[in-house]
Amino acid sequence: MSAAIRDSSPGFRRLRPVLTALIFASGLAGLAAPATPQSPPSTAGFRLETGEIEGARFVIARPDQWNGCVLLIAHDYRAKTAPLVADLNPDHLAHRTLLDEGWVVAKTSFRRNGAIIRDAIADLENLRAHIAATGGEPRRVLLEGDAMGGTIVTLIAEQFAGHYQGAVAVDALLQAREKKDFIPFNLQPQIPLVFLTNQSELNSPQKYVTAPFERPSRPLLLRVARDGHVNVNQRERLLALRTLVDLIDQQPIALPTVDGTPMFFDATQEPVPGPSQVRPLDEGGFEARVTEVTAINGNLLLTAQPSDFSAADIAPDTWFEIVAKGQSYRVLYGRDFASVQPGLWVAFANADGFFSLARNNDNAATTSGLAAGDPVIIHRLVTAPESG
Repeated sequence: MSAAIRDSSPGFRRLRPVLTALIFASGLAGLAAPATPQSPPSTAGFRLETGEIEGARFVIARPDQWNGCVLLIAHDYRAKTAPLVADLNPDHLAHRTLLDEGWVVAKTSFRRNGAIIRDAIADLENLRAHIAATGGEPRRVLLEGDAMGGTIVTLIAEQFAGHYQGAVAVDALLQAREKKDFIPFNLQPQIPLVFLTNQSELNSPQKYVTAPFERPSRPLLLRVARDGHVNVNQRERLLALRTLVDLIDQQPIALPTVDGTPMFFDATQEPVPGPSQVRPLDEGGFEARVTEVTAINGNLLLTAQPSDFSAADIAPDTWFEIVAKGQSYRVLYGRDFASVQPGLWVAFANADGFFSLARNNDNAATTSGLAAGDPVIIHRLVTAPESG
């Protein structure tokens, strides 16, 4: 089991001194009978199952040949008005690799959005128990959480580790809290815990990891030498999971240390440009396609890479035009969402080396009507827009 995740892909081998209190009332909700699962047609090597437990929607990707291992995913903070969505994409590199190795990969929406800690922990446990009841007791269950989800899995690793063997917390919001009945971090993880963190958000997890006292399981910090929040790519996520397995199995950590600090390693995996996936146009510019639409924010992932923009003479910090479904949109080639004012369009290369197309504080997919597989035309725009 551990050898598979470690060896199948060569090369992948804001906390204050007193941590902010978080909400958690004692005890977890009991496992309720889930709604009748929905099972879409099998995809090559695995099948998807969806359902609902105590109001929390879930999706489970089950491989044809299960190795007994499970990865459960805890999502980031979502606005209270956002839909309840278990948005698992099995085609993402880290998920696809685990599925190919025989892992079950599963995600829950949680029963509500907003700042949720206590109920989120219960929803993850309900999903774990459902997987065990319907497929057999797992021999290894790992957790992964982004931002608020990183807070959740850190608390589980500390104080509710029972059925879990390890956790990866990505840019964990260790200062997150709910409004009532709280419990502080105790800085005593009972199971292996790995923080995967962008360089601009290192302070809190580094203090957590280097706290000067003994504990049952000393956590690790993996730095990504890139600014941003949860601005990590799929190779870095996979590397963090492989490192967690090495930690569980008491194997050496094959990563360079940072500044000689114990338990602090560099996990940066820069994207490797691949062959162009766009179609150049005789009149200039190129045609790209939408590969993914994020379910919560309606951001669009395109097949375009930085080299495609360069070949079309579109430089960073300049405006260009996108034509989609007969409509034209002026877009800034920026660095992130904050490169433009709210409501304006922005495109930027993400950590995996492909372009995200978005509207700051708005829904790009709803505005454009674009869906996965749709084409978009991209070409230069000389004048900057007066409005969105």
